Amino acid sequence: MRLRHRFALALLFVAVARPLAAQQGSAGTLADLLARGPNPDGPFARRARLAEDSVVQRAREQLGRRYRYAAASPERGFDCSGLVKYVLEAVGVELPHNAARMAREGEAVNPDSTALQPGDLLMFGRGGSTRISHVGIYVGDGRMIHASTSQRRVVETRMPSKASSLKLRTVRRVLRDSTTVPRGFE
Repeated sequence: MRLRHRFALALLFVAVARPLAAQQGSAGTLADLLARGPNPDGPFARRARLAEDSVVQRAREQLGRRYRYAAASPERGFDCSGLVKYVLEAVGVELPHNAARMAREGEAVNPDSTALQPGDLLMFGRGGSTRISHVGIYVGDGRMIHASTSQRRVVETRMPSKASSLKLRTVRRVLRDSTTVPRGFE
């Protein structure tokens, strides 16, 4: 099919779809799609991708910064929750400066690696305790960025293995996308 024929068909679709969407009201899927307006990442791209990329980029900018208990800035250093709080503030997500309280924010996510998305918060405890004592940011490919007490700096590492004393307790998703709003952000 020639390019001008495709263009004419696209114009015809828009001419028919807009009145049809108006008749259906806002309940129709087509109306919702048309009302969204243009997405700079393409018509079917998830808008959260920009936030996820921003979080990963901002977290990677902090690599090598020193670990400092109760600190939450590049100048002073970071503890684990201070790093997460600082990074997510850049995309408009306000979080407490406490890993255990962060574990109650957003939505719970299946900790299966196939369900994880960059920007998800990984909550850890030590040994058999259920207490949340550490938090990191998932950056993809089984890796996380966190303020490491043992290495005394912000590092990017593989997620801890099952044999590690650091045990994954929960995963929380606090970033919004274009179709869902996590609890606590309505």
